[in-house]
Amino acid sequence: MRRLDRIVLAALMLAAAPSLAQDAAVQASPPTTAPGPVDPSQPLPPGHPPTDGSAPMVAGGSDAAVRRAMLPQSFAEETSEVPAGSIHVRVVNSAGAPQEGVTVRLGAMREGERDAPREARTDHDGTARFQGLTTGGNIAYRASTELDGAKFGALPFQLGPSMGHRVQLVRFDVEHEGRGVLLWDSRTEMRFRDDRLLVVQRLRIANLSGLALGEEQPVPQAFVPRNGMRFELPAGYTAFTSQPTMSDVRMTTEGNAAVLRGSIPPTLSEPIEVVFQFQMKLSGGDVSMRIGMPMPVVNSLVAVEAPPGLSMTVEGMPAAETRESNGDRILLTGLSRQPNDPPLRTVAIQIHGIPSPAGPARTVATGAVALLIVGGLYTALRRGNTTTGKRTRADIEAERDRALVEGAELARRHKAGDVGPATYEKRRRELTEWLSTLLKELDEAAN
Repeated sequence: MRRLDRIVLAALMLAAAPSLAQDAAVQASPPTTAPGPVDPSQPLPPGHPPTDGSAPMVAGGSDAAVRRAMLPQSFAEETSEVPAGSIHVRVVNSAGAPQEGVTVRLGAMREGERDAPREARTDHDGTARFQGLTTGGNIAYRASTELDGAKFGALPFQLGPSMGHRVQLVRFDVEHEGRGVLLWDSRTEMRFRDDRLLVVQRLRIANLSGLALGEEQPVPQAFVPRNGMRFELPAGYTAFTSQPTMSDVRMTTEGNAAVLRGSIPPTLSEPIEVVFQFQMKLSGGDVSMRIGMPMPVVNSLVAVEAPPGLSMTVEGMPAAETRESNGDRILLTGLSRQPNDPPLRTVAIQIHGIPSPAGPARTVATGAVALLIVGGLYTALRRGNTTTGKRTRADIEAERDRALVEGAELARRHKAGDVGPATYEKRRRELTEWLSTLLKELDEAAN
């Protein structure tokens, strides 16, 4: 058995393990079948057992074949086969079969302002047609369809002057119990900011329904938790923010919990990533906090920037290790669960020896931000691309205005030669994605 299949097989066995049965939305009996995927190309966290040895075994002592569903993909592409000013949206199921009589919604944003959405129903070929649309770079379109609480959409796009667009939407069946859903990665990253502890929580959620073991056939389904997935936050948390996504997944706060709502589609290649952060006010040199998970965690990593004298312990995890990078000290620990291990449902952290805000050690410690707060959330926070539990239309429109101003300034600096082509293209793509999320948010706010 290939190494990649061994890793996938291990994931499937974890999904089938009673100790890792998912109960994020409702209390459900342990799954009797184990559909499943993860992203096997991603590096394993510290403490994960090696996967280069003998292949994992299933009941009966023989290797189990991993069956992968061949899933169609959602896309939006320009094509000469569709007339200019037109969009043809085809809706298919997980097997690629056209879906007749499905309502398709076409949202639009014109120069930052939302146009009234259009709707059309699919014909016998599964295609909904929109005609007489405005072309040009001042308007962006996004097609979507819904089923039982899940929203399936393609990335936003613009219509050129000479050709139309062909869009395909994959509408999965929906289930609400989350069998075969795993919280594959939980990464808790912490740093100090004046008299507060900034906590960034990164989560990667895998829906394994596109994979199956042995003779079982995979049954790809989107998971929609009826009441959301609740991540319990420490008492006294403040300043909650979350990173927007291009899917219908969103995070809000309800009391002392961050609640994930939306749908988790089958994840054959890349788990869904969810990122949020909050702050804890510091009082004295110690802090204790617990982050509760709505489902058992497979891989968990905890890291904190660590000035001299600071120590960290995490319940159930090995002693924290010290890492050095560019003179900055970081403490980290982690673990991985096996099918027969007790489930990890809470990340309980204790930090001791925190220096005072005005002390020199704290000043040195803040230099570790580049090592801890990396990736999408930090970029989003710097450009104002965040969401909170309560966003009004005015909030979204103000953020849209910031994005448009930043885009105009970027174009001016590029034309003047102050910004090179590589930086310009990278930032332009980021701004395009940012504006696309705003189109989605304004579209949802109207409903």
